[in-house]
Amino acid sequence: MPQARTPQHYTLVDGLRAVAALAVVLYHYMHFAMIGTDHDRYVEYLTFQPFRSGLALFYDHGHYAVQLFWLISGFVFAAVYFERDTTTRGFAANRFARLYPLHLLTLLIVAALQAAAVTRLGHTLLYDNFDWQHFALQLIFASDWVEGQGHSFNGPIWSVSIEVVVYALFWILRRPLDKAGPVGLLGVIGLCLLASALGAVTRIPVCAFYFFSGVALLRLHKWLAWKWRLPVVTGLGALGAIGLAQDNAMLREVVGLTGLFAAMLLALASLESRTGAALRRASAWLGDCTYGIYLWHVPLQLALMLALLPQFNPAVVASKTWFLPLWLGTVIAAARLSFVWIERPAREALRRLGKPRRKGQAAWAG
Repeated sequence: MPQARTPQHYTLVDGLRAVAALAVVLYHYMHFAMIGTDHDRYVEYLTFQPFRSGLALFYDHGHYAVQLFWLISGFVFAAVYFERDTTTRGFAANRFARLYPLHLLTLLIVAALQAAAVTRLGHTLLYDNFDWQHFALQLIFASDWVEGQGHSFNGPIWSVSIEVVVYALFWILRRPLDKAGPVGLLGVIGLCLLASALGAVTRIPVCAFYFFSGVALLRLHKWLAWKWRLPVVTGLGALGAIGLAQDNAMLREVVGLTGLFAAMLLALASLESRTGAALRRASAWLGDCTYGIYLWHVPLQLALMLALLPQFNPAVVASKTWFLPLWLGTVIAAARLSFVWIERPAREALRRLGKPRRKGQAAWAG
């Protein structure tokens, strides 16, 4: 009898996603020196960052971890939803349960903290656009569907707001892509790249390019024999290095970042079955914290800055060498507590509500 296909859980890839979230936290370390919302003065904030010589890559370029998020999402979605029969209702319920509860909670907390900042200091911290329009857009995950809206409230959610649109596109295309093979998938990737090059109305095509590149990478991983994986990983890494060395910004991102991140992702996926259980457990544990790390670090920054201002300069405190490990540990601890006490229970409850009721089953129990 044919065996049922069971999606593989790539724990090392989960760990990589958590590392990417921490890269964003390090990139946003500059926030401690931004009493107002002037992001254009970033170059003036570089000297206060501790361990700068060793962490300059993350301090200066950590925002590129967002592209890695998108690539990993495509890889994971292909691994899960090409290998599992799921209804549209189940898919939507899973995505809502996974993303929305923590988003709503952190959005409300940031709104309260920004209101306190306006009352005490006369201005918001970190992000402008403190109004009902931007709040409503964030509330429905639409804050960055159109370019130029400006970051607001819990700023990092911008990348998730774009990604949810690509989730819907993936769900619509999943069956045709599963049947079309490599040619159809490469065609979709090419169309996304073309759309992103034609204009800057929205960053959705850019996200879609990385996402469907991740889908293609999962296909490549499944197809490649083990003996060919090292040469392919090496080739992707070399291609990424060549792309990053170019003067053209688009080449650096499309070729450089995609090649480098694809090499990392393919290498970790290939090593999954050859890695010790302890490392896989640690990667899975850290991977569970990813969404919390991404969404909690800005509310925590706002709360700390409000506690210090106006008597103390947050940048002076953040410049201490002891503060950075304490800060990262606090963010990870908050994310873990959030996963255990908020995200996982809310996800399980919402997924139960999203399951279709059996005939004769009451809508509500108890």
